[in-house]
Amino acid sequence: MTAVTPDEILALLREQRQRFPGDADALDRVGALFGLPALDAAPQSPAPELSLPVRIQAAKASALGWSTELFALTVLIGNAAVSDEGELLHRGRGPVVAVCAEYGRPLVALEPPAVAGITLDRARTDGVPTLRLPGGFLRPSLRVEPTAQGARTAASRAFSLARATRFLDDLSEAWKRRMTPALEVAWPVYRADRLSGASGPPLDAVSGLPMPELELR
Repeated sequence: MTAVTPDEILALLREQRQRFPGDADALDRVGALFGLPALDAAPQSPAPELSLPVRIQAAKASALGWSTELFALTVLIGNAAVSDEGELLHRGRGPVVAVCAEYGRPLVALEPPAVAGITLDRARTDGVPTLRLPGGFLRPSLRVEPTAQGARTAASRAFSLARATRFLDDLSEAWKRRMTPALEVAWPVYRADRLSGASGPPLDAVSGLPMPELELR
């Protein structure tokens, strides 16, 4: 297994500091042992500017039993670009590969988006799923749109993004640099309605289907 980088350690400690403010002093001391900067110096991690299309609106999510609060997960897509019309296109010399940072898993599809059953660590040895972007006469292209205003990002985003970026960088090296820099796209989801005491998986705002378990804070 590849060693954890200082950026990943810093992001993880900052996430824990947000989740457990009472442990702030102890976490600050752990960071100091690694020679890391102050943990409270991190700004709010913004969502990607572009997003997969929101097809399930807040009222529909509420009717299905989820919260109306929209979150933006982060999908990194290698060997892809966005046209002037907002279409996702294949770019680069290698296949298209996508990962969801917060889940720490590769994607097996983008239309609709779906995560694989293996983690990024497993994908290093078991193989990375490659994607074929929709487009052509029978398959309309997948279009992205500006990310919804007010969409929140998970507290774990910085750590998850660093982990996913390192995975794609390692993959590019293994593929003899046959990957373009990853394109960041938001994956809009609704979390479980905790105000009503419910718990469970997020709701995909693209397909309207429940997703694998993931804690969103």
